[in-house]
Amino acid sequence: MSIGNIVKKIMNMKFRVFCCLVLPLFASGCFSAGGWNRKALHPASEGWSSYRGQKARIAVSDFELNTSGLTTELGQALKEYFVSILAGTNHFILVAPTETDLIISAGVVEFVPENSGGKSGVGGGGSAASNFMGGLLGTPLNKATMQLNLRIVDRPTSSVISSRDIQSQAVENPENKINTPRDKAFKSGLSEYAGTPMGKVIHECLLEAARYTVSNVPQNYYKD
Repeated sequence: MSIGNIVKKIMNMKFRVFCCLVLPLFASGCFSAGGWNRKALHPASEGWSSYRGQKARIAVSDFELNTSGLTTELGQALKEYFVSILAGTNHFILVAPTETDLIISAGVVEFVPENSGGKSGVGGGGSAASNFMGGLLGTPLNKATMQLNLRIVDRPTSSVISSRDIQSQAVENPENKINTPRDKAFKSGLSEYAGTPMGKVIHECLLEAARYTVSNVPQNYYKD
């Protein structure tokens, strides 16, 4: 056997060992992607249910739909769900825009319910350079993403008091079922996303938006 063939054989063996050691870590990273999967996102863990202090009068404007694939009905369902979460914090009195000095404005800039951009299993991406890699292809993964641009606006002056881009992502793991949030929204306006990665994303994204609102409404707006 020529020296060139020996070197080539050694390199192929090293490549296979590398794939066996590294690619399982990559695959597990894909499975764990799920946005803000923290207890701090749940209203009870924020101490919201026990809040008994003054409340701020706020209004939530209609969601701005700044991406394709969204209907007016879906935008309204997202708004209603967000309003219900804000009401559950016990920090706010939700009123009409003409009755408040503070408006919460949200624009949906990304909404992707399903994007099969990867595979489950070792070496999910495959490789044209190796039959070994090609044999490790797995089941297509469904990845959902959502991004909001949230703004807290002083209505009389139209000045933005605080703003933030909020993004959440979830990848469906074939081994674990997506839990359906126990919210009325997923039995009505958002029912098509119940038990899906997108349902998880919507739930987490709007919870984080509510948390941000609670944390960033200035104290001087708390009057009632």
